[in-house]
Order: sequence, then structure tokens, then C-alpha cells
Amino acid sequence: MTKSTATEGDLLIAELAKRGRHAYLGGDRGVTFLIMTADPDASDDEGSAYTTAHLLMYAGEQADRPAAWHNEPWSAHLHDAEGNYVDTLIEGSGIPLNAEADASLFATQVCDWIDDRRRATARLDSAQAPQRPHSH
Repeated sequence: MTKSTATEGDLLIAELAKRGRHAYLGGDRGVTFLIMTADPDASDDEGSAYTTAHLLMYAGEQADRPAAWHNEPWSAHLHDAEGNYVDTLIEGSGIPLNAEADASLFATQVCDWIDDRRRATARLDSAQAPQRPHSH
């Protein structure tokens, strides 16, 4: 793949990989997207992306169009393990960016969200249960 043949999805996949995360191209009824696990502790593979809470990421309705055609910002949508929509996490940059800049910014936002989720989970796991007084 050369830069001139890269798709929007290729650029985002590469940016996420630089940050230690993996996303996969998926599609449904003509719409293409990237999917990745939203669970920071799940296996970072394609199978887990479909069987755990996950993010669907869109740049318009085509993640596989040429990067040179990039005209809509990336957005991220949280879905549960069954694929049900939960929330929109990232709406997009809000300012026009070229495909490379948008992929870089968006990958940072997605990874920050996952890191925040990891820290929140760790805080919950490390919180000790309240001590019960011993009854005599």
C-alpha cells in the first residue's frame, strides 16, 4: 500500500497500531466501518471485537474509500457485546482535517478513552470492600 492508494481506514488502522491498538475493517449493507474492542482487558483481535463491548468507527459511511476523498470526520460509537448501540463517544473533529491529520487526532481520542476506561476499571477493582464490624 502506498500513500496514494491508502484508504481512510488504512490510515486509521496504522495510527491505532502506533498506539498499540488494533482495528478491523467491517461492513454491513454497503456501509463500511472499523471495529475494535472497547474492553481494555479483552484480547485485541478481530474475534473479540465482535464478541465484547466494541467501538464502531465511521468516516461517513465508507471506511474503505481512498484517503484522498476524506471529507467527513471519524466518529466512534460504543456497542455492547451483542452489538446494541450504547452511546456516541466521539463525534469527530468538528473542523475540516485532511485524512492523515484526522486519523491521528481520532486515534489519540479513541486510545485516551480506552485508557480512561482502563484506569476507571482499575480504580473500581482496587477499591476495597467496606470492612464489616465483627459481631461478638
